[in-house]
Amino acid sequence: MLDSMAHRGPDDRGVQVLADGELLLGHLRLSILDLSPLGHQPMATADRRAWIVFNGEIYNFREIRAELTSLGWVFRSDSDTEVILAAFRQWNLNAVDRFRGMFAFALWDDFKRMLYLCRDRFGVKPLYFSVRHGVLAFASESKALNYAGYTDKVTDPVSVAEFVQYGYVSAPRSIFSDVKTVQPGCIYMFDERLQCKQKVFWSAAQLFDGDGAQSLRTELAGLPDGPLIDRIEDSLSEAFKYRMVADVPVGLFLSGGIDSSLVAALLARRCGVELNTFTIGYGDSEFDETAFAREVAQTLGAKHTELSVSPQAAVDLAAEIPDIADEPIGDSSLVPTLMVSRLARQHVKVALSADGADELFGGYARYAYCGEFVSRSGLLKGLYYLSGEILDRLPPSLIMRAYAMARGGGSRFAAIDDKLRKFIRLSRARGTFEAYDAAISEWPSPGSAALVREPPIGCIGARSAFEAVRGTGPHDQFMHYDMTRYLPSDLLVKVDRASMYVSLEAREPFLDHDAARLAAALPARWKVHGRLNKYVLRRILARYFPPQLFDRPKQGFSAPVGEWLRGPLRPLLLDELSPARVRETGLLDPHAVAQALDGFLAPRPRVAPAAAWILLQLQQWAVRWLNSPVAQHTSSRAFELRA
Repeated sequence: MLDSMAHRGPDDRGVQVLADGELLLGHLRLSILDLSPLGHQPMATADRRAWIVFNGEIYNFREIRAELTSLGWVFRSDSDTEVILAAFRQWNLNAVDRFRGMFAFALWDDFKRMLYLCRDRFGVKPLYFSVRHGVLAFASESKALNYAGYTDKVTDPVSVAEFVQYGYVSAPRSIFSDVKTVQPGCIYMFDERLQCKQKVFWSAAQLFDGDGAQSLRTELAGLPDGPLIDRIEDSLSEAFKYRMVADVPVGLFLSGGIDSSLVAALLARRCGVELNTFTIGYGDSEFDETAFAREVAQTLGAKHTELSVSPQAAVDLAAEIPDIADEPIGDSSLVPTLMVSRLARQHVKVALSADGADELFGGYARYAYCGEFVSRSGLLKGLYYLSGEILDRLPPSLIMRAYAMARGGGSRFAAIDDKLRKFIRLSRARGTFEAYDAAISEWPSPGSAALVREPPIGCIGARSAFEAVRGTGPHDQFMHYDMTRYLPSDLLVKVDRASMYVSLEAREPFLDHDAARLAAALPARWKVHGRLNKYVLRRILARYFPPQLFDRPKQGFSAPVGEWLRGPLRPLLLDELSPARVRETGLLDPHAVAQALDGFLAPRPRVAPAAAWILLQLQQWAVRWLNSPVAQHTSSRAFELRA
C-alpha cells in the first residue's frame, strides 16, 4: 500500500504495529512543517495512548498550541501533527471544531480501543476505506486498497451511472461497491468489532439554513457597500495568509481569471508576500489565458513562470491518466492541472489553487441563466423553450457566426457549443431541480442510462442533495449542491491527484470555513448581479486592477479537449471505445457507445467533447484497474485494523 502511494510522501516513511498486532498504521511524509525527524509519523502522544497518521495542514496550529501550552501541555516539535494529538486528548472529538485547515487522519485511542477516521469540512484531502472479511483497510488513494487486495474490484452500478452523467462519483460511494469514501465534515468511529458510528462535525447546509445563517444574513444586508466589501476582503485576506504557513517555498497557480488573480493581489498587496506564480497556455486556442496571467503577475511584481502546451503533450499525458486516476476522473482539466503542477514542482513544494470561489460566490455562468429560467413563468418561460427549440434546429456554423456578431469581437466563452447544448436541455425542464440538472449533466439522465451496460437499481441521490437546503432561493440551492457534490467529488479529487502525483501539496485558500460563512450569507446581488457573476470579488479586484482586465467569460485551466479528441487523440479515442474494447470491460453498452462516438465525430456534432471525454476516461480506467491482476499482499501493508 505504501509503495503504491510513494509519490504522496517521498521524504519519509513509517510503519507502526499496535493493538497486539491487530492494527498497522503506515505513513508517507511530504515534509512541509518542521522538516526535522521530530515530524515523523505515525506519531504518538508521550504516554502512547493516542497514535495518528495525518495528511494535510492545520493552518492555525500555533494558536491552538499556545492554548494547549497554557493548559499544561508540552511539545517537542513544531509540527501540527503533534498539536492534533494533544488537542484530541484535551477536547476529545470536539477538537476538530478548532482546526482551520485541510485534513484527513486516522487516530487510534488505545484506552478506548477506538479508531477514528476524519476528513476536513470541504473534502480537500481524500480518505477511502473498505470493510471486508473482518478487516478494515483505509488509505488516501483507492489504488492502495486495490493493490493490497482489499477490494473485489466489482463496480457499483449507481456510481458508474453517476460518473457517465456528471463525470464524478460522490461520497460516500466510490466506483467500487466495497470501497467507501469518508464524507467531508465527518468522523467515522470504529470499535474493535468494526462497528461504525458516524459523527457529523460540520455541514455545508449550516452555511445556508438555520438561525446562525439567518442572523449573519441580516447583519450583512444592513451594511453599506463599502464596509461590506471591506469585511469580505478582510476575511479573505486572513484566509489566504493562513495558507502561506509553511517551512518550504509556496507558489500559486495563476490562470489570469478572477479567483487566482484575487488570491495573488491580496497576498502581494495586503500581506506583503513575494509571489511565485505558474500558468500554462495553449498557443492560439480559445482556451489560452496566458496573456492575462502574465499581466496580473507583472502588475504585482511576481516571479512568473509559464508553459505553452502542445497537442502532442496532451497525447503523451493521456497514457499516464489511468495510473494517476485510480478512480475515473471525467474532468478534462486534469491534464492542464497535472502540467501546471509539474511546472510548479520544479520551483516550490506547495502551491495555492483557487478552487471553491465559484461555489461560494456564485461564479458559474449557469447560476445566472438557470436562475433566470426558474424565476420566469408563463409566456416568459415559453420564450426560453422556443429559443431552445430554434437553437436545436439551426446549423452550428450559423449559431457561431451569430454569436461572434453578438459579442462584437470581444472575448468568447470557451466551448460555447457545449453550453448551448445544456441551455437547450434546460429550456425543456419543468422544475427547478430538473433545470439545474440539465445545466450540469454532461449526459442527460435518459442518455446516460442507455450508455451503461448494467442500469442502476439505487438512486444517485442528486435530487435529495439539491433539496437538502432552502436558503434564500434557487441560487443558494445551486451553490450548496455544487459545494457538496461537484467540488469535493470532481475539482478537489482532480487537484489532489494531479498535485500529489508530482509530490506537490496543493492548498485551497478560498475553502476556509470562517470565510465561507460570510460568503454564503451575502445578499444574492453581491454574487450574481444581473449577468455578472462573483460580483463582490470583482468589486474587490477593482481596488487592485482595472476592471476591464476581467471583463471576459470564465475559463480557468480548461482544456481544448474537443480539438484533442478530433485531432491527436483521435486514434486513442477510436481504439478505446471500439465495440470489442468496450465489450471486454463490460461497463458500457457497445452499441450505445458506438452511436455516441458517431455523434461526436459527425460533421455536425450531436455529442459534446466533455461527454465523449467522460466515456474515454471510464473505459481507460476500466482497462487499467479492472482487467489488471490483483497485487499480492506484502509485508508493507498499511492502514489496517483486524477484527
